[in-house]
Amino acid sequence: MPVIEDLPLPLSDAKKEQIKLRATFLNNIGIGAILVGVFTPVTRVTLELPVANLDVLWISVWMTICFAVGLGLHSLATGDTLAEWAG
Repeated sequence: MPVIEDLPLPLSDAKKEQIKLRATFLNNIGIGAILVGVFTPVTRVTLELPVANLDVLWISVWMTICFAVGLGLHSLATGDTLAEWAG
């Protein structure tokens, strides 16, 4: 049985705001990583396909990495785990 001293103290409004700002920052960085790493190459391939000398495998690897980084930052910001996402 937990002792009263072991229970967490309620957070102040300033601390809650810091947590929200940190989560928003990490979430936005994750969105940026997905935008730059996933959507930019797709747009480039779509618009410059005849003139671009592109390695599709290399682009898809970087797209996957950037997508994973974006999801990881989003999970870190929201406190979600992979198990919670799965179901």
